[in-house]
Amino acid sequence: MAAKPRQVEVCCELSAMLRPKTYPFGVKFYETLNERPEGAMRPRHPMNTCQITAIVRYYGRSMYFTAEDMACIVGGVTLGLIEEPENMKNGEIAKMLHADLKSAAEFTRQVAKIPYGKFKAVAVAPMAKVNFEPDVVVMYGNTAQVMRVVQGYLYEKGGRVHFSTGGEWSLCADSIAQAYISQDISLGLPCFGDRKTALAQEDEITVAFPYSLYEKILEGMRKTADVAAYPVPFDIGFPQMPDYTLTPWSVEYRRKHLTGKG
Repeated sequence: MAAKPRQVEVCCELSAMLRPKTYPFGVKFYETLNERPEGAMRPRHPMNTCQITAIVRYYGRSMYFTAEDMACIVGGVTLGLIEEPENMKNGEIAKMLHADLKSAAEFTRQVAKIPYGKFKAVAVAPMAKVNFEPDVVVMYGNTAQVMRVVQGYLYEKGGRVHFSTGGEWSLCADSIAQAYISQDISLGLPCFGDRKTALAQEDEITVAFPYSLYEKILEGMRKTADVAAYPVPFDIGFPQMPDYTLTPWSVEYRRKHLTGKG
């Protein structure tokens, strides 16, 4: 049997530690249009970035897309596939969530965007069977699962993780683009589009990081597993119940050992 690629091995370990509901996935950017990974499918019609990644994380399929496959222009712009249009620069595209065009334009100005023209195509695949080395790894998880990733990341580094989000354009900008540009960990809140068109759940947040950090994060999670396990164990202490609901001997136990009145 052929050895598993290292990126698959580390993903299996991450999944065993955290048991996320959907596949963590890798994202790779390509500078040309002739590097499509084997087995990667293209969308049959234009789709949002979050819809494409939903196919990957829910169904375990590998996907490949270019600017022509983009339905949502925001995803195309933030991933560097489409030139930023004027209605994005001036805030028009985001005015429904802001008091005026000035505040909307400030929002769009601060959104992470990979420079236009840097890449021509993007591949996305579940880390459990990825056949390329990703640039960025993304995981959807609950707050406890993402907490463990952050703890693993900070094990050697120390400090804190700073959370930057606008509550919109989250997977494409706050997660993928931000992690790629900063070459650092990034957290995101799934946006309205991700929830409405791509099955993001109310209890999910995203964590993204450069693939180069994967091993360090895993090592930090291993080192802290005994003191910060997942699922988070609860303290099976003496039940906090009134005396009239307890057996006589448990009332006596509490009196002697827990209240200091023994």
